[in-house]
Amino acid sequence: MKHIRGIVFDLDGTLVTSNLDFSLIRSELGCPEGVDVLAYVDQLSASEKVEAAAIIHRHEVDDAEQSEWLPGAEVFVQRCIESQLPLAILTRNSDFSSRRKIAKNKIPISYLITRENSKPKPDPSALNQIASAFSLPNESVLMVGDYKYDLQAGRNANMLTCLVNCEGEPDYLHLADYRFQSFIDFHEAFFEER
Repeated sequence: MKHIRGIVFDLDGTLVTSNLDFSLIRSELGCPEGVDVLAYVDQLSASEKVEAAAIIHRHEVDDAEQSEWLPGAEVFVQRCIESQLPLAILTRNSDFSSRRKIAKNKIPISYLITRENSKPKPDPSALNQIASAFSLPNESVLMVGDYKYDLQAGRNANMLTCLVNCEGEPDYLHLADYRFQSFIDFHEAFFEER
């Protein structure tokens, strides 16, 4: 990983905890199981979208208030900052709830892209924008996340991908170039090579 010169992090389940109950959210929205929530909301009528947005907002803000750093993530981010690596957060959450999580946990990453600023992952647009802002080729930026959308977005942007905080053998494991149980393991591997 010596050639990595910038890192993009997912937020929920990657840097901080998330207890979003997607089954409950789907139930309240009337979204069928197995259908992406944001894709479902996108096809609703204008008035239905307003109602759906309020439901999602309530859940995301409640989740933000309960969030905390995941083990090893804060130390890893601080080490990246000390090493002058450009960092960004790319999340499918709203800007409001993301900023609440960032403020509550004092996450020292100012570059944030949310679903209001760009097409949501797995679309690569935001990652391409971030690499450009970093003045780096996509190949030297690492996308770090805990779920398939993070890995798919990274692949779609021709970036290397890193799966963290993931138990078991998910069916999207093949999309990860690197896989670590926690940031503690990731930290050791990443900085050992530098």
